[in-house]
Amino acid sequence: MSRFKLLATVLLLTLLSACAAPVKPDGSERPAWIDNPGNGVSASAGIHIRGKVAQEELAVMRAREEYAKRFGVSIRSVQTMATTVNNGRASTVGSQVAREDSQQVDVKAMVKAKWRDPANDALWVWLVPSDQ
Repeated sequence: MSRFKLLATVLLLTLLSACAAPVKPDGSERPAWIDNPGNGVSASAGIHIRGKVAQEELAVMRAREEYAKRFGVSIRSVQTMATTVNNGRASTVGSQVAREDSQQVDVKAMVKAKWRDPANDALWVWLVPSDQ
């Protein structure tokens, strides 16, 4: 009877260890368009103090700036960040100013896809030429 208990224990441990294997949730795999955006551009934005909407706006703005550079649009962008720490509490304040100069260039693009990196909560956007 002890052989049976040993065999049953080994079988049970094998089954339990198979169930304990890490499972990658669907949608968490890094999309190919981030590293190879084709005729579009990909850009990201990390966690934003004003929330997910501001994070998405920042990622789209960065993608638009990069996309516009391809068409001779000159964009000067200055971003200032200041972090202060007082009694173990951190406070970050930031501002951004952008100036865009163009020579009657009509640049049309749209966001084709978005992906949130679960490892660091960064939002990636894929901007492609608009067909309109």
